[in-house]
Amino acid sequence: MDTFLHKSPCTPDARTLLVLLPGAYSEPDEFVREGFVAAVEERRLAVDVLRADAPLGYYTSGMAILRRLGEDVIAPARRQGYTSIWIAGISVGGLGALSYATTNPGQLDGIVVLSPYLGERTTSLDIANAGGLVRWRAPNRSLPGDNGEQRLWAWLQRYGAQPDAPDLPRLYLGFGRDDRFAFSHELLAAVLPPGHVFRTEGGHDWPEWRRLWDEMLPVLGLPGCPLPSR
Repeated sequence: MDTFLHKSPCTPDARTLLVLLPGAYSEPDEFVREGFVAAVEERRLAVDVLRADAPLGYYTSGMAILRRLGEDVIAPARRQGYTSIWIAGISVGGLGALSYATTNPGQLDGIVVLSPYLGERTTSLDIANAGGLVRWRAPNRSLPGDNGEQRLWAWLQRYGAQPDAPDLPRLYLGFGRDDRFAFSHELLAAVLPPGHVFRTEGGHDWPEWRRLWDEMLPVLGLPGCPLPSR
């Protein structure tokens, strides 16, 4: 996996890494063009930002994204001395972030998902018909071809049942009210603290994601650089 690192301009020794995963048909350069990297820098966060090139094929080929994240991003980051790792993912990038946390407990400190793809609508309908994620009971065996989405939802269910579990990373959700995946987003939002859910007008595109990013960054609790001395 190709990656592009932006060192924090306000500290030479950041210990927090923020990994950005693009959507299905987006390029990592779009995080620069759309101001995501600049927004982090403008807030003087003691955070290094790493843009990852994760094309759609990583998600359709047996979820190769999980191995690539582990071998090309997370393990090297730990060797380089980062003590806190966050992943922010858009659309299918959100799926990648959540799936990695599901299969690698305790490795991530925080996750930000913007308009995440959470699987087929049939599973979301099953959850809604059960009365929501807290009441839903996952089948004992995933349906053929579902790529583990039921296991993902069962893991997300823990945010409602075990919100203080030490292996659960902090999770923040943002989405547009008219997003094509908003039905699924609302099911997840129901088990998260209100301060971890952000909604905006609009659908599934960069203007909505940039508004959400600007609103969410200040509340994530990412470390800041010391104010310059006068």
